[in-house]
Amino acid sequence: MSTVTATKSGAGLDKATLLEALRKGEEAFLCSVAGVDEAACRLRPAESRWSVLECAEHVAVAEEVMLGLVTGERKARDPEGAKRDDRILRSGTDRSTRFDASDQSQPRGRFSTLAEAVAHFQATRERTLRLVELTGEDLRATEVTHPHRAVGVISTYECLLLMGTHAQRHALQIEEVKQSQAYRAETGK
Repeated sequence: MSTVTATKSGAGLDKATLLEALRKGEEAFLCSVAGVDEAACRLRPAESRWSVLECAEHVAVAEEVMLGLVTGERKARDPEGAKRDDRILRSGTDRSTRFDASDQSQPRGRFSTLAEAVAHFQATRERTLRLVELTGEDLRATEVTHPHRAVGVISTYECLLLMGTHAQRHALQIEEVKQSQAYRAETGK
């Protein structure tokens, strides 16, 4: 899985970094679910672990929640404030530390098929990409109103970076599910 390197200055460079992170996250997620059939997507590697479908549901719902944060009401912030881009890009895909998902994005069976969850994610990610492509706003000059569990209060820019790494993080989780003994025993893969 490739990583994105944060840029240090310039709105155009910032936008390019965001687009790269978002596209890489989308690509990683889509590759992780490719070829997983509807029976296999429901297999849990262990009692307390998510299935591929549950991971996909979480990614799709979290994407929508985070997009709502960046398009909703935000607070002004010093655009020259702390920049945690490298930390977000580095830690966003680090699976050695687990985080509990927010109540909003916990899997609850919202999608009846993996294809439905993936389509929901893709539609929302397309809106996210379009927002970044079309904005002329300094995304570092505002912060989202809901603090992130791992990093605290974040700028709109940082939230968008997290959206890219979040999809990558769960692509890695899906690969872990597919490599689990339970999954491999059931699917013969």
